[in-house]
Amino acid sequence: MFWYVAHVKSNHVKQVVTALNRQEDIEAFIPKKERWFGRGKIKNSYIIQELYPDYVFIKSKLNKEEFDKMFKEFFHTIDGLIELLHYEDVYPLSYDEQVLLEKLFDNGHVIRHTVGESINSRFVAISGPLKGLEDKIIKVNRHNRFATLDCGIFIGKFTVAVNVVRKV
Repeated sequence: MFWYVAHVKSNHVKQVVTALNRQEDIEAFIPKKERWFGRGKIKNSYIIQELYPDYVFIKSKLNKEEFDKMFKEFFHTIDGLIELLHYEDVYPLSYDEQVLLEKLFDNGHVIRHTVGESINSRFVAISGPLKGLEDKIIKVNRHNRFATLDCGIFIGKFTVAVNVVRKV
C-alpha cells in the first residue's frame, strides 16, 4: 500500500475526499487527532480536530508511476482545488512514515489519546497509540495534556494528546 499527500484549497477538502473516494483503487481521508479540551461548555474531554488542515491523505495499491498514469488526468479535471504535494521531488510518503501513521491511526483515521506515566521525567505509555513510540517524544506538556513527536512528516513535528495518570 502506498500513501500520497495532496494539498487542497480551503473549504474544498470534503469535496475532494468525496470525489477521490469515488475512484477505484484509492481511499482518501482527512487525518484527525484527539485534543484535550477543558474550557467553556465542554469541560474535561477530548475533541477531534484535523491533524493537517487542508491536506488529504490518499492510500492506494498503485505505485508512483501507476498512480501518475491513472490519476494525472483526474487531478487536472479538478485543477484549482487540489495539487499533489511535492517534497524532495517525491509525493508518496516514505515507508517509515507510512508505518508510523498506521501505528498511530485507529480505523477511523484518528490519532486517539495515550495514557501513560511520568517516570524519572520520561513519559512511558501504558495504553494508546504512543505505546512503543516513546523514543519519538520530544516533550510532554502535562498541563495541556499533549506530547510533541519528532516524526519527519511535513514540518517534522506534531502533537498527540496524552493523559499522565501518575508521576513517579
